[in-house]
Amino acid sequence: MSRTAIQTAAVFAAGAGLAAAGYRPLFWGWAVIAAIWMLAVLAGRRKTAMQVLWLSAALLAGNSYYAWADARLSSSVVSPSTGWNAAADEAGAELAGRLDTPVEVDGDRAVFYVRTEEWIWTDGEAVRAGGELVYVTVRLQEQPEQKVAAGWRRGDRIRLTGTVKMPEPARNFGGFDFREYLRKKDVHWMVTVKGASAIELSPPGKWDAARLLRWNDSLREGAGSRLAELFPGEEAGYMKGLLIGIREDLDPERFRNFSRLGLTHILAISGLHVGVFLWAVTALCRRLGVTKEMAARIGFWTIPLYVVFTGSSPSVVRSGLTAMAGLYAAGKGWLKDGLSLLALALLGMLVWNPLYITDVGFQLSFLVTAGLLAGVPAITRLIPGIHPLWKSSLSVALTAQLVSFPISVYYFNQFSLLSLPANLLLVPLISFVVTPLGYGVLLLSFVWPWAAKAAAVLVSLLNRFTFYTIDLSERLPSMHLSWPTPSFLWIAAYYMLLVWLVLQAGVLKQHGELNRQRIFLVPDGAGFRRRCIRMTVLASALWTGCLLYGYAPTLFTERGMGTVSFLDVGQGDCAWVRTSEGKHILIDGGGTISFRKAGEEWKERQDPFEVGRKTVVPLLKKRGVHKLDTLIISHQDTDHIGGLQAVLEEIPVGRILFNGTLKSSPGAVKLFQTAVSLGIPLIPVQQGDEFTTGKSAVWKVLAPLPEEGGTQVRLLEEQNDESVVMLLTMKGRRFLFTGDIGENQERRLLDELSDAGNASPLDVMKIAHHGSRYSSSGDWLWYWSPRLAVISAGKNNVYGHPSPYALERLTESGAGVYRTDRQGEVEFSVRDEGLFVRTKLAEGHGK
Repeated sequence: MSRTAIQTAAVFAAGAGLAAAGYRPLFWGWAVIAAIWMLAVLAGRRKTAMQVLWLSAALLAGNSYYAWADARLSSSVVSPSTGWNAAADEAGAELAGRLDTPVEVDGDRAVFYVRTEEWIWTDGEAVRAGGELVYVTVRLQEQPEQKVAAGWRRGDRIRLTGTVKMPEPARNFGGFDFREYLRKKDVHWMVTVKGASAIELSPPGKWDAARLLRWNDSLREGAGSRLAELFPGEEAGYMKGLLIGIREDLDPERFRNFSRLGLTHILAISGLHVGVFLWAVTALCRRLGVTKEMAARIGFWTIPLYVVFTGSSPSVVRSGLTAMAGLYAAGKGWLKDGLSLLALALLGMLVWNPLYITDVGFQLSFLVTAGLLAGVPAITRLIPGIHPLWKSSLSVALTAQLVSFPISVYYFNQFSLLSLPANLLLVPLISFVVTPLGYGVLLLSFVWPWAAKAAAVLVSLLNRFTFYTIDLSERLPSMHLSWPTPSFLWIAAYYMLLVWLVLQAGVLKQHGELNRQRIFLVPDGAGFRRRCIRMTVLASALWTGCLLYGYAPTLFTERGMGTVSFLDVGQGDCAWVRTSEGKHILIDGGGTISFRKAGEEWKERQDPFEVGRKTVVPLLKKRGVHKLDTLIISHQDTDHIGGLQAVLEEIPVGRILFNGTLKSSPGAVKLFQTAVSLGIPLIPVQQGDEFTTGKSAVWKVLAPLPEEGGTQVRLLEEQNDESVVMLLTMKGRRFLFTGDIGENQERRLLDELSDAGNASPLDVMKIAHHGSRYSSSGDWLWYWSPRLAVISAGKNNVYGHPSPYALERLTESGAGVYRTDRQGEVEFSVRDEGLFVRTKLAEGHGK
């Protein structure tokens, strides 16, 4: 029964995972099952046939169940027949319903979900929403509104007026898809509200069930406030996340440091926390004279309370279900092994909600736990003779690393070579010392506050040691590797080869131990050992080859093809070039422009959006960029360099080419200071310079024009007309990158270029200054005659880019126009067969 339960849960989860990845065989799958079963029956293997039938049915059941649940994720609300702004994909509406989640207040923004009952569109059309869940963002107008928003509670009756629109999809290939993220929560609409005054609330009824959730929220807030009193500064946010699952106050940079070391699992409420809680409850019951059996029952019924109190994340739900199943099975004498209990918890959660299979926390929680239960004994046997305690710790850490590695690089695109030693040192400290002490201090603070503050000093010292150790690892950036997003096939191959390698190494070691004891299980012992060695070496070679392929797949699959991608970074410029030899070049990095005024510091968010850290760096890592060979800064306006600070901090850069000037803005100064501190060569360029990246890509600098004073770096505040203009020729295809030059600079360049032989038609021109009215003149376009043009501009930007005048001139020139504000990322593939283009939105493929 135990083995069957494990297999059933595993294949059911595999079926749901295949459906989530888009593989949904349905009818043909059932047909294959029937054929296999009939063949097995005809062959006389009835028992095998029944087993195959059962597991195949479980596989397709998981697949079909996920597909059914996914298909049900649809909105019952349709956009109004009138009043809908098709260009902006939005409309005004008044919504009434119930506040469904706690409110998160961060700077000038409050975020929550509302379970709606009625919608009234601005044209007067009313819709019964039937419980439609919507995502609400309130833009707070005054600082006192922060306190007002913090007083809103789950369960409140709410009426609000705002702008309704669909969530944004991913705008770059491989980018975060907020629309799909919300759809998995069965949320299909976003509402933006201007100011707290546009919201009316009233508390729920006296006997409303929502009051229980409000009480739980208040209890969590009270515990969080007590932790903030006990621990100083950023430690408060850290302890809130560690002990009660409140991660909103965790310092974003600290979380990123934990993530780079592969330590984020420590911050998730999981099995260890449930174990500590269960031990405390049963110990207290036994202290009060309660029988062992009754203490177990009390522990069983209090686990759900703990799960709800700590936020009900997938990891704590999994741990709670497993613990409850274990207590129940122990009482009945059933299924005493951990894997069977884990399998039942897995099956139960997926039956409750098959969409859990797409949650990274759910995946890591079950995979790592299963890996520890099944793999630690095998890994322990392979570790040479050291102290049993160290051997056990090393085995647990190594197994967790090996099992979690593919999932971690798939979602986070990074792996630290310091991860294993960091886990060996910090996981036991945090898990077995800081966490129990933290809970003890929290409970003590309610009965003996001054003693709790004294005990908190010890916990604080341990926290500071943890932070110091993590900060120390940040001084070794070469130990942190970027990893491209692997395919599902690669992940499957990794796990199969790993299991084969561990089993084969185990057989080899066991045979060696038996030989030393003069115990021979096979006649040809020497020959068997040679075969074992060969198979172990083969498994090791294949697994190592799998890792190398995963680290640099383009070296094997895309040789001979170049790529030029214009990333959608909003109102800014950013282009990424990969040559056919695998060289990487980045031209600008976008940037987030702040219009904040003095006295508006209260609007600052804890983790504000920054395009380099949130968009450019993740995309480069996903695409396997381990190093940028060349970074080209066209000029130093914020919308071109703002995102490059994160690039320099996260990705090694070989050299920086720039226009030979320096702007005195804080962002530009900090960027160049960072480059100097990292030892990156800063090379000013001017017209006439030429360089190559690999054998297939030749870059020719057309601007800026040479200065009379030579190449000495000079201060320059107005940078547009001093932009670096580059002509790239790759495999016979010509791309022109124009920065933000205007018509005046275009005329000067035309005078210089008229006899230079650059007039053959372009394949692609990056239109200057986001399609400004004062760039891309008729003469400029006539001279270059671009076949295709790309405009990088933000959706609904305040500048009105691209200008209708610029678009009209492009139409007259005969160029096909691609726009990032409408089509998202625009990617050109340069192959021997021709130039191919695709866009992320309004999908188009061409040649």
